[in-house]
Amino acid sequence: MQTSVPSELNKSSNNNSATVATAATAPRRRRRRPRNRRKQKSMNASTAAPSANATEHNQAASKDLKETFQEKTLNLTDLSSEAHALEKQLAELQTQLKINYANMPSKEQGRIASAIAAEQIAATEEEIVYVRHSLKKTYRQIFSTDLMYATTHHIEDKLWRYIFYAGIEDVRGKLRKVKPDDVEKNIALQKALFHRIDAAFKFYRELNNTVKSSYHIDTKVLGIDSVHQKATTDDERMGILLQSNYICMGDLARYHAQQAMASKSVKKTMDYWALAKSCYLKAIDVYRKNGKPYSQLALVSMSNGNAMDVVWYYCMSLAVKHPSSVGRDNLKSFYSKIRFSSKPKDDSLTSIVSQFVESFLHMHRTVMFNQKDSEEFASTLTVAAQLGTALSTLILTTIEKEQQDEDVLSKSLMSMLHIMRTTLTRCITILMISVWIAGERLRDKTNYNVRPVILSSQIHMYTFAFKLLTGVYRSSRQALEQAKEALAPEKFCQLEIMVEEALLPGLSIWSTFLYTNMTPIAQYCMTAANEVRNREPEKKTLLKSIQSFLSLLISHPSFPDPVLNVLPPTYPMSEDLVLLGIMPLFSFHSHVDFFKETAYQVDDTKSAEARKQVRWGRVRIMIKKIADSNSFDFIQYNQNEQKYSVIDENAKRQQQSRFMKALATQRLMEQVSSLEKNVNRMSLGKRTKSNSSASEDTADMSVKRDVYTCVIDATAFLDGLNKVKKWANQTLNVDRRSQGSILEVIVPLEVIDVLDDYKKGTSHLNMQARESIRFLDQKLLESSNKTEAPTSSFLRTQKVTEKLADWSEAKAYWIGEESRSNVVDHLISDGEEEEDQAMDSDVEIESDNESTSSHEDLFKPRRRGGDDDTESESEVETDSDDHSDEEESGEEDIAEEDVAEEGSTFEEEEYEDEDEDVPYTLDDVPKSYRAILSCLLYYHSKQQARQDNQPERLVLVTNDEDLAWWAELFGNPKTRQRLLIKTVNEWDQMVSKLDFEKVYEYSWNQNR
Repeated sequence: MQTSVPSELNKSSNNNSATVATAATAPRRRRRRPRNRRKQKSMNASTAAPSANATEHNQAASKDLKETFQEKTLNLTDLSSEAHALEKQLAELQTQLKINYANMPSKEQGRIASAIAAEQIAATEEEIVYVRHSLKKTYRQIFSTDLMYATTHHIEDKLWRYIFYAGIEDVRGKLRKVKPDDVEKNIALQKALFHRIDAAFKFYRELNNTVKSSYHIDTKVLGIDSVHQKATTDDERMGILLQSNYICMGDLARYHAQQAMASKSVKKTMDYWALAKSCYLKAIDVYRKNGKPYSQLALVSMSNGNAMDVVWYYCMSLAVKHPSSVGRDNLKSFYSKIRFSSKPKDDSLTSIVSQFVESFLHMHRTVMFNQKDSEEFASTLTVAAQLGTALSTLILTTIEKEQQDEDVLSKSLMSMLHIMRTTLTRCITILMISVWIAGERLRDKTNYNVRPVILSSQIHMYTFAFKLLTGVYRSSRQALEQAKEALAPEKFCQLEIMVEEALLPGLSIWSTFLYTNMTPIAQYCMTAANEVRNREPEKKTLLKSIQSFLSLLISHPSFPDPVLNVLPPTYPMSEDLVLLGIMPLFSFHSHVDFFKETAYQVDDTKSAEARKQVRWGRVRIMIKKIADSNSFDFIQYNQNEQKYSVIDENAKRQQQSRFMKALATQRLMEQVSSLEKNVNRMSLGKRTKSNSSASEDTADMSVKRDVYTCVIDATAFLDGLNKVKKWANQTLNVDRRSQGSILEVIVPLEVIDVLDDYKKGTSHLNMQARESIRFLDQKLLESSNKTEAPTSSFLRTQKVTEKLADWSEAKAYWIGEESRSNVVDHLISDGEEEEDQAMDSDVEIESDNESTSSHEDLFKPRRRGGDDDTESESEVETDSDDHSDEEESGEEDIAEEDVAEEGSTFEEEEYEDEDEDVPYTLDDVPKSYRAILSCLLYYHSKQQARQDNQPERLVLVTNDEDLAWWAELFGNPKTRQRLLIKTVNEWDQMVSKLDFEKVYEYSWNQNR
């Protein structure tokens, strides 16, 4: 429902011509027609005489809450429409007011024009006040009708922005413009501001009471349930609504405090600041996932001058699920305003602690906001020892003062220990959150350029926290040992308990954070342990600080696990409730038993001893998880003694040295034993050779073996290294007692050069090349020590003389293409004949299949395994090498390259068909293949020199399609018998056959 109030300016008479003339100079005010004429009279009655004084209007507005309950409740659709219309009208009026202020006439235009303009401004302001009043009533009706609807549509935010904050800011703006001499106007505006703030505060307080009573909400329980994931969606919405209201109440109390500061009322100022803090704390209790209340608490801490609390609250605002949008910028702005002193004012404990706080904040500012250089991080580590020194000084000075009074410890000591507890807990929490923020920034890809600095800052904060806790615990233990001799037993026991109470909360927080977020520090420790050249000294420093920290904890008297009266680590502590909701500890707090639903077998759960055991229990869990992790090799658990032990760097280095010496000694002993056995075998061999009774050796030497020469190229190594290794020790005809045939695997010198070119890189191909070179080195070293004739399959390299003297000699073995289509037709006819002879012997069928597959593969891409399925089957049957995983991954790469090459097969065939009539000559052979072909033809010439009519025992094994094509153009021109070419998989299947000689002979006969 849109309404408007007729102003006095609109009711003025038009008979005054001077007034009309003057009004022409001022901007014309647009008249508004009421949308609902039926309600015009009632609205005019309520607004006919609007008060010129804002105080009277606010007093009437304060009665609004009671009146709204008596009015007729409209449905949500009407209320939403009315609210939308009023919001639109309010925006128009505010725009008009700005125009009126901008067009304010000057003194030269006369008093009348100024008076008319002032009247227009006053009328617009009155209308704005009325529209705000109506809009507030509408919002209140929406809250009364359906709270869930109001929360979903963020009515609470609109209520603050459009109604309360805007009205308060208007008065504050006028106060800033009032001259100091105008006392009456200043007092009137202050009263108006006070009443507006007070009315808004009462409105929110009553609204919160209505919400809590309607939904039976316990604010503390609601916040804990949201962390435990037990709260429903409606509960979370109610929590968000209540938190928004409490934040508004805190802001209103803060405005009251600022107004009281201006009036120099100390008591009111302190009361209002305390009220603001309590409202913000209630906002945190009711909903733990929003960072805005923490950011507002930082503003309250600024008024108290507590810099540590300011940084702590800003860090807390950044570590929740919905962080404050201005928290980081406000923290940076705060750091830019404070000035750090270089030296303490005096030698008192308070000054020492204050100096530590300043140094810590300076370190934190350097680490958090230095995005360029990390060199100055290391210089701030010395600050960590200052708090331990202050604690030691406090304990030692207490010994002298407390010897006179034998009853209780002094209140000054208790107060100072409480300050140290708060300081240590704040520091550890700030460091923990800063480490977590650094980890989140490392995950953000936009921070890639400053990643080294962020890593360095995170390592530095880890190191600082470890050194800080190590320093305070070491100093306290040393000072307590001296106090034990000087103080009475009861007094010493009290002092020890108080010191433990001061230090344990910080230690518990850090231990809980470590064992719930162990991945980053585990990575740093692994890198530092494996790093030899000391390129990252920061990680080495971190590793040493962790070792010192763990050694100190393990040797502490409270570390051993007690047997009786122990509460679990999930029992709630005071620091758990304070830090509830922050993300670094969210996973741990979701399992904490805040409501104490479990029955514990402990006499007094609130005693100091019970709290102590809970916190030490968390420390034990942290050390156990570190010891169980493989990343921390410096801590061990002795099962026999049932205790932990930390190995420092020197002891670890000595242990490694002893272990390496033992390994070296064992290796030397094995080498000596192996050499002794070889010497015995050599001497035994000489005696048996000279003795004619060695019938077995003589018979073995007299056996004439058939040597099958297998020339392989680089693709055999890159595609089937495991198969090459197997061929080098291949047993042909495994079903026979004596081996009449052996395999001679020849590696051309050109292949070694090709593998050497492929060895540089990180791909699978490069790794295969390096592995092949290592295998060749090892195999050639073994063969160089053998002088006797080979009796089993072996591998060797091509000798320098084992090649054609000149490439022109290859012409004697050139057959040429001889119409490749005829060869294909011949292969097809052979395939048909094989189908007709399906009832032949198993050997013939098997040989036919081998021949057909070998020739068909010559006409499709062979590179990197064209027949992966066959290869995988043969590997299951025959290949037992340890590197099967690498072979399978290589075969997957082969298949991918085959798919890419098949797309171009048809284009290549068309190209070959076009050039079919042009015969190739010997000079057309690519130079890159001539070295391997020269080696192959050399062995072919040696085979032709034989006088027997046996098949030629020579084969070229390659997956290179082009090399295979050119190699088949050579052979015996007289018999038209071409060289035998096989792929890696074909040859591997052939040598694995039980009747290898028959299969080979059949394949050789078919190769025409």
